[in-house]
Amino acid sequence: MIRRFAAVALVAVFAVAGCATGQPLGGGSASQSPAAPSLASPSLAAPSVTPTPTTSPPSPAASTGIPSVHDGPLAAGTYRIGQWDTTCSERQPGCSPSPEHDSVLMTLTVPDGWGGLIGSIAVDEEGNETPNGAGLLVGRGAWLLTDPCTKAFHLVKADVAVGPSVDDFANAIADHPLLDASDPVDVELAGYTGKYLDLQVPADISMCEVYRPWDPGIYAQGPGHQWHVWILDVDGLRFVILTTTYEGTSKRHRSELEAIVDSITIEP
Repeated sequence: MIRRFAAVALVAVFAVAGCATGQPLGGGSASQSPAAPSLASPSLAAPSVTPTPTTSPPSPAASTGIPSVHDGPLAAGTYRIGQWDTTCSERQPGCSPSPEHDSVLMTLTVPDGWGGLIGSIAVDEEGNETPNGAGLLVGRGAWLLTDPCTKAFHLVKADVAVGPSVDDFANAIADHPLLDASDPVDVELAGYTGKYLDLQVPADISMCEVYRPWDPGIYAQGPGHQWHVWILDVDGLRFVILTTTYEGTSKRHRSELEAIVDSITIEP
């Protein structure tokens, strides 16, 4: 479900064939050069999968006075950002919701001209959509699909098992034969270490009803979507931060996105 701004949800995409090369977008340092950037958007679990309900504890933001990202345009400032993949299927034990995840305080600072939806932000004017949008979202990672190009929207279950660790998720993406991903490299962001990689969505996804590499999760907002992926170990919990761009994303919005990533703070 990606909304146009109102379109504010983010999108993610993975592509078929070789790997991209480049530097991580924004915060952190990597031991080698990763591939091109990208972003994603929340999606609903398949009808045949029963999500596990969860009750979130009081938000840490309540005691700090930091407002949460909300649906709609955001005034420039610092916000708490939650996660878009708040439900996990029974077939994905590694991504089961937990109070520990929900209690982590993750904040970022956005400039004017950006908007939000729970768990994600995007350029107010373009959203995260092709041909020149940009966005960011926070998740946990999940099971992958054997074929990311699905013919029926959310009717195909994720069937590639992925363990709960940073390396489990990073290696599953990098080793997937139908995803155009760079090799994972060591990275540090907001004081936490993990892996960084890039995913490139194919230039033609017209044969796909949706293009989604994992579930519960994200799907491409358009052909050629580029994803930058940070997979962090936060005191034993896996957090995934995605930023997304297109070839047509402006230098201004790329620069703003880098600054947003650099501004991220994480407090377990």
